[in-house]
Amino acid sequence: MRPTDPPAWLSRLGRSGWLVTGVVVGVAALIVGLGLVLAVLAPLLVTLVVAAALQPAVAWLRGRGVSPVLAALAGALLVPAILVLLAALLVHTVSAAGATWTDVTTDAGRQLRSVLGADPLDTLLGSEQWRDALVGVGSVLLSSAALAAQAAFGVLIGAFLLYYLFKDGPAGVAELDRRLPLRPGLATQMLDSAALRLRRYVLGTTVVAAMDTVVIALGAVVLRLPLIGMIALITFVAAYVPYLGAWVSAVFAVVVALGAGGPTAAVWMLVIVLVTQNVLEGVLRPYVFGKALDLHPVAILAVTVAGGALAGLVGVLLAPPLAAIAVSWRAMLRDG
Repeated sequence: MRPTDPPAWLSRLGRSGWLVTGVVVGVAALIVGLGLVLAVLAPLLVTLVVAAALQPAVAWLRGRGVSPVLAALAGALLVPAILVLLAALLVHTVSAAGATWTDVTTDAGRQLRSVLGADPLDTLLGSEQWRDALVGVGSVLLSSAALAAQAAFGVLIGAFLLYYLFKDGPAGVAELDRRLPLRPGLATQMLDSAALRLRRYVLGTTVVAAMDTVVIALGAVVLRLPLIGMIALITFVAAYVPYLGAWVSAVFAVVVALGAGGPTAAVWMLVIVLVTQNVLEGVLRPYVFGKALDLHPVAILAVTVAGGALAGLVGVLLAPPLAAIAVSWRAMLRDG
């Protein structure tokens, strides 16, 4: 070793430091890139999940002699039809229980006045900031209307994409299988495996939603609350929307409990909702998805947290099935 050369241990330390720095920078770039890709491709990925879930129904129609065009059209229109049906069912339920809902909300307001010692609305209107508050409410309403219009447009675009996925999907898969540098049939097997895991994921979400609905509805029955059907319907539908849906269903159930049974019933309903959506669902969701996706429950929990950190609600929704697909594809590629 020449006198000017650094010690061997210092050279190794320097190389190790640069290696760690490169790994950290690479992981950070990968995380940022994945977040951007998921945010941009979120509508397409959600459409693919829906397509995988509905593909057996379209295949069943084709097997019964329905033309590919009509079968694809039926599959594409099924999602808007389900959404319209749910909206009509909710409107009918609210209309049928209109008087009860009015009484419940009126009693809830009275309970809030008795707890707070004043009418929150009168206090707000009597304050100097009421104009700012009303502007804020108006902004929220406008944002909600814009979001609803955006969602409706997204549903129409999704239906358009679904039609062509159902109509031309089999031919596209066969063409992809011929062009990819893989053994014949492997690309088809990989796509079939991905579709199977997406369907299992939808099934797992339905199982968790059903658990939430049964427990919260039974809690409402025990507390002798009205509007059990509305509570069950909103809880089940909202369970398909990560996090935000849980807040919506929880607020609705607690307001009904406050108006119908007072603060004690509201506190008990809040406890039931929190235990269901945090403790029971926190235990059941990783287990159900682990069984459905052939992943360990801890892995499901880890990728869900990572997906939420990378892409918010979309990441929470799509991270578990994407991780399961990646694991299955790796095994299939390794086996040849």
